[in-house]
Formats: sequence, structure tokens, C-alpha cells
Amino acid sequence: MCQLDRYLKNDESVNGMSKLQIEQMQQGEVDALQFRFNFFGNGFRICVYHVDGLLLETGPRRVRKQMKEFAEVIQPRAIALTHFHEDHSGNAGFLSGQGRIPVWMGRQTAEILSDPPRIPFYRRLVWGSIDPVQGEDRDVIETDRFRLRAVPTPGHAEDHIAWVEEEQGWAFTGDLFLGTRLNYGLREESLTAMAASIRRLLAFPIRTVFCSHAGVVPEGAKSLEKKLDFLDWLREETLRLHRQGAQPGEIASRLLKKTPGLVWFSRGELSPVHLIRTILREEGV
Repeated sequence: MCQLDRYLKNDESVNGMSKLQIEQMQQGEVDALQFRFNFFGNGFRICVYHVDGLLLETGPRRVRKQMKEFAEVIQPRAIALTHFHEDHSGNAGFLSGQGRIPVWMGRQTAEILSDPPRIPFYRRLVWGSIDPVQGEDRDVIETDRFRLRAVPTPGHAEDHIAWVEEEQGWAFTGDLFLGTRLNYGLREESLTAMAASIRRLLAFPIRTVFCSHAGVVPEGAKSLEKKLDFLDWLREETLRLHRQGAQPGEIASRLLKKTPGLVWFSRGELSPVHLIRTILREEGV
């Protein structure tokens, strides 16, 4: 593991954000750096990974100082992204410009990040904004010792991909996994596409999942299967309750954990009811 203790310090609370907690971990050949903080009572976590000169994800602009220090230690030769969202791409343009480091991603992500969209206000508050990134479309990344393949995994976002190292059984899954259950969703998410993406990923010999929010998941395939079972259960139960006449809000309250703090803070964007409405919309009911 890279020795970062003398570079990375926990920061004090500022503007409603709690102390930024930084944790270093190692899973085999992979270094992990995890950031945790609370923002107006809501907990947030983001993870970035480094293996054999490749930095996977760059974290949000909010942790730019810490990511700059991390990059100075590990000296990455390339950066890889899973999708365009600001908590993943927030430092890609900055780090690339600092060290003339290539940034590799899927074709759709490269198109989006060349001229990033304006993101909702609450997301700018939590993570920070997105800078333009001049990225390169890659299907395969080869480091000195490893070969990572881009696997399309839309659902959370249309441009989402996962990076899979088949020989090692690694899957860097961005926001595809997150946990074995979901409690809220975004308006633009597709649960049908998400389930299909998990099935696509399970066709590979996955042993370890490296999630951008849940962290390192050692029993990767089993955890992905549990997530898939949950999505199938949620779909079946949503349709059953809908046939009984229940409205989306009622279905959400019966099947999903309430998240009033996040719903209020995001002005309704991070809401359980979006998962239910997505299912009903995709089923055409």
C-alpha cells in the first residue's frame, strides 16, 4: 500500500460539512482511498482506486486537495472513469492537466465530459461542479501487469461502464452495485437496464467488486446476485401492489426504507418513489 499518512490529513468541519474522514485500504494489488463526511445530517462516502499506475475514478471536486496529494504519491500514468457524474469525474480534468495524464472512459462519457451539463444545486453543494475533460474512448486498458475491459453497464446512467480484469476477477463497478438493496433512486435511472447490466457483469468470473461508494466487496459475485434478487423482488412486489390499486407513494412507503432527510435536501431528486415510478413506467402501467 502507498504510505499516505504524512500527506493526507482529516479536515475540519466547514459550511455544514462534518470533518472529512480519510481511510486507506488495500485489497491484493489494489490501493483504495475512501472519503467520508456528513453534510447537513446526510452521510456521504466516495472511494477511488489505484492499481499498477492506473487511477480508477478521481473523486469529487470537494476532495481536490486530497486527490492532488494522493496523485503526487502514486504518480498515476493514466486515469479511468466509469461515468460522467461529478463524484467520479470531478478531478479528472485537473489531475490530467497537472501531470499530462491520459483519461480513459467510454464513448458516451467522453462526449458528455467534453461539454459537461449543469448539475442540480444540491449536488454542486455536496460534491462540487464538473470541469470539462478531454478524454479518450477505450474498450481495453493494458497496464504493465493487468488488462481491464470496458463492459457497458447502463442503468444508473446511460453512459455507465464497469472495468473488469478477468484474470484477477476484479470489477470496478462505479455506481452499479452500491449495496444489495436500494432505498432511493434518481429520476433518470432505469431499473430494467440496471438488472440487465448486473446479469451482463455476472457472465464474467467476478470475485471482488470495487464499488465507488460501498468500497471493497470481497464476495463480489454473491453480492451482485443479491442486488439482482432485490431488483427482481422490488419489481414483482411493485406490480402486485399496483394491481391492488396502490399509488406509487404508498408502494414506496411499504417496500422501501424512508429517507426524509435526503428527499428534503435534494428537493425530491433522491427519493424512494422514483424507483417505483421507474418500474411502472418501464412496465407500461
